[in-house]
Amino acid sequence: MAAAEHGLTVVPQATGHGAGAPVGDDALLLDTSGLASVSIDAEAKTATVGSGATWAAVNAAAFQQGLLGPAGSAGTVSISGYSFAGGIGWLVRRDGLASGAIRRVGYVDGLGRSRVASDDAREAVDRDALWAFRGAGGVGVATELEIDLFPAPALHAGRLLWPGEALETVAEAWAGSLSAIGPSVSSSLALIHLTAAPVVPAELRGRVAILLSVADPDGGDGAQPLLSAVRAAAHPLADDWGPADAARLAQIHLDPPDPVPALGDARWLEASALDLAPELLRTAHADDSPIVMMELRHVGGAAARRPGALTEVVAPLIYHAVGPLGRSTRPQLGDAFARAREVWGTADAGLAPGAWHDGAASVPDALPAPLATRARAIADEVDPLHRIRRSRILGGPFLGGPLLGGAAVR
Repeated sequence: MAAAEHGLTVVPQATGHGAGAPVGDDALLLDTSGLASVSIDAEAKTATVGSGATWAAVNAAAFQQGLLGPAGSAGTVSISGYSFAGGIGWLVRRDGLASGAIRRVGYVDGLGRSRVASDDAREAVDRDALWAFRGAGGVGVATELEIDLFPAPALHAGRLLWPGEALETVAEAWAGSLSAIGPSVSSSLALIHLTAAPVVPAELRGRVAILLSVADPDGGDGAQPLLSAVRAAAHPLADDWGPADAARLAQIHLDPPDPVPALGDARWLEASALDLAPELLRTAHADDSPIVMMELRHVGGAAARRPGALTEVVAPLIYHAVGPLGRSTRPQLGDAFARAREVWGTADAGLAPGAWHDGAASVPDALPAPLATRARAIADEVDPLHRIRRSRILGGPFLGGPLLGGAAVR
């Protein structure tokens, strides 16, 4: 390997979403975005894709066959980094984490050898590598993935927006309705500081708003208890719920299309967090809040599809907050995250969704300690000379270090 000859560490990157650690003169940035091939097998319900392929490209092709991959809320994120970190998307309550949909991974090890990680691989290291690709951030440098696709013949999705003043009533209605919805309905309730972008209703541009994102691959009926409750609580200023395609699904969360330098905080939370929703979101309500988006996402329901480091939903809810660097400083964002933590702490499930720690070089509590130890041992076997930078879930080179600029993988 050229990097080894020059004493450089290889840093794989596809889209830049999730970048957290600096790339200095001692590192070689390996751009995998050109590995963007997409092949759909509609009969087998699988996709074989290059590791640089984005969810937008994959789901555009899959949806033509009535299928969807387990994408997150931003279509410009690559399949590889997202899925290797768990992958929490709009199909999660029916089909589980994206990591559990990984069937096979082609990869290059630390000695430059091409390998294939699969459950039936001849060598134990390749079977172990697949376990690590399923939720521990992966090992080596991925080149190709085979993943499951899922039926979505009646996909419905949409976003509803209210002025920030409706927080209390909308949050209580959302929380109170979740026990009545269908098992395939996923939703996110967020407090968001809106820009003046044309996609934003004129009366909400530049204001604090409440955003409800809802998706159901099985049709519209399962979401009706939720939609009826929030519409009755307060009249939304925008409401485009209805039949959707893959492109529409990727727009309901109002994610920026490109990576944005930002810091984030995230945590798996127990169901008791529903009672905390108004108080928690209110911590980001001030006009000058360094946090521009804080959400609670309802994700619980599905069982793990396959064994892996993280292939099962840890808890029914996820808290996530993001603040862009430039609008605020790291200390200001740290203080804002601490204020939110004082609220959600009583519902803490004990682990962090690693990919949602925007801008973090490492997330040491993304996996239970025994699983993290096993994953690091697998990484050492695949890359004994540490020529390839480890994922943030495996600690990276800055375990316990500061948060650095990056962007979300959601």
